[in-house]
Amino acid sequence: MKDTKTRRERNPASCHRSGGLTAHQAAVITIGRLLVAYRVNRRSEQRAELLGMARMAAALGALDAATHAFLLDLVAADCRPSGPEVH
Repeated sequence: MKDTKTRRERNPASCHRSGGLTAHQAAVITIGRLLVAYRVNRRSEQRAELLGMARMAAALGALDAATHAFLLDLVAADCRPSGPEVH
């Protein structure tokens, strides 16, 4: 059997679950990481993964309706046309 540290290094999410975090906190951490990657790269597959993960977390009760709606607003804001550029 491998030691706990080695297993945590391979799967960082496991240390969150064993660290006493609630399901809500773990969901926010995981979805937050996806959101940052999406905001940096703006790839459609990252957006789909982010929305799917948020939908799953909400369905499982790890995200409350307000947090889920806020996340959807953040992602929707990325799709809106931006205002005129100021130089």
